[in-house]
Amino acid sequence: MHYFVIQVATGREQIFIDNLKKLNPALAQAHKFIYFTRELTIRRGGKNLKELQPLFPSYVIMQTENTIDAETLIELKKLPDFYHFLNSNTEIVPLNDKDLCIIKHFMGLGPKLGSSRVRFDENDRIAVCEGPLKGMEGNIIKVDRRKQRAKIQLNFHGSTYTLDLSFEDITKES
Repeated sequence: MHYFVIQVATGREQIFIDNLKKLNPALAQAHKFIYFTRELTIRRGGKNLKELQPLFPSYVIMQTENTIDAETLIELKKLPDFYHFLNSNTEIVPLNDKDLCIIKHFMGLGPKLGSSRVRFDENDRIAVCEGPLKGMEGNIIKVDRRKQRAKIQLNFHGSTYTLDLSFEDITKES
């Protein structure tokens, strides 16, 4: 199985996948296209609201059995909102080991990432019980207990990305 990263218009990731299914169903069936979202709790007007945001804005993951041939590239270029493969359309390479581990971690949780369940020890260190943050404790660079968010730093495809994931604090057992 090979995984490739496609850059599309920001904010139109799901629209790109929907257009692909509508305009080229054969291509949509031959390959799997994955768009990750995360659920964040946002406080507006004194109320906590759940909001879906992209995990990797402007990126769609393409899962395929084969490498990308010229015909597939031509068909993808015809779609609105398609920009290019990472690094470029002339040098299309699948994800390597480290990048693939990150994608497989999130794939195991599904396309919509919910909140992680965490607890804090007596030294106020975060301990993840379950959820998207599980196994990524070493990547956490900041914790905001009031907003219930953990900022993690990922090295993905040669670049450093910082993203927020939400968590639910489990009350300490006495």
